[in-house]
Amino acid sequence: MAWRYFLLPLAPAYRGAVAARRVAFSRGWLRRARLDLPVISVGNLTFGGTGKTPSVIALVRDLVRMGRRPAVLTRGYKRRTDDQVVVVGPEPRQRVDEVGDEPLEMARRLPGVPVVVDADRERGGLEALRLGADVVVLDDGFQHLRLERDLDIVVVDAGDPWGGHRLPPLGRLREPVAALERADAVLITKAPTDWRPVVAEIESVVDRIDPALQVFVARLRPDRVRCPDGDTRDPQCLAGQRVFAFAGIGRPGGFAAVLQETGAEIVGRRWFPDHHDYIDPDLNEVVAAAKAADAVAVTTAKDAVKLPADAPVWVVEVEMEPIEGSWRGLWRLLPEMAS
Repeated sequence: MAWRYFLLPLAPAYRGAVAARRVAFSRGWLRRARLDLPVISVGNLTFGGTGKTPSVIALVRDLVRMGRRPAVLTRGYKRRTDDQVVVVGPEPRQRVDEVGDEPLEMARRLPGVPVVVDADRERGGLEALRLGADVVVLDDGFQHLRLERDLDIVVVDAGDPWGGHRLPPLGRLREPVAALERADAVLITKAPTDWRPVVAEIESVVDRIDPALQVFVARLRPDRVRCPDGDTRDPQCLAGQRVFAFAGIGRPGGFAAVLQETGAEIVGRRWFPDHHDYIDPDLNEVVAAAKAADAVAVTTAKDAVKLPADAPVWVVEVEMEPIEGSWRGLWRLLPEMAS
């Protein structure tokens, strides 16, 4: 967009602020906190659309299968208060404006797992300890340098790994790619069917930064479909179905690819800005467009938490699935998790 070029003079200031903050923590000028339990950070280098939330959900589910008692720490993007809130699904009582869309989605899909929403992650971690957690997963934690972590995972979208290789305003990088040197692992998400060439290209960049940095690969697959009548179905129920897709996520092309994998026929689409707050005219527009196309309206689980419970919309839930079949290789980087 042309208006971004008018913001170019701000780019050096943004880069300088990021670098100064990083140096301040590395040299001890700003205090870092250590929790009395393992901290696993799942973050990214770019703004939005990497598959971070499905990755958090998948890793937490695996920790539960391993017999651990995980909690999620998150700040709750775009919520209206900084007060601490604990969200527990599958039918959390909080509203989106109180906690944010991603915490609600995580709570609904991780029944029994506390999702602690707090801008102060140290305080949130202490609450997780009080609730009985023996490991915490720090959502969107790569740039949150105040809280020390035992495993630092950076999520990279296979379709747009480096955000145009530019920081704002012309790119989507939060910080330079060289920041990967702080990470313990890179998780490439949304891997396409022919994933090896894509992964090889990303690995070549990672190797130039740190040849010892471990790289893992995962794909996004459809998990289940929630229907307006409350029924839950296998994703194959969409095979041959005419659908009108809509979403407010960072890279909606990934959602379209998931729908295509189910065999759905996408006859229309409406993409809203990431974290879009839906109002009645938005939903009415989508439903009308779907009806005019003789299709059903479908959206993501993240968007669904911001819609009325009786909205005539099908919700497609996705699962982040490791290409190698399990997360065991990732947990080996943290011996306590692998035991």
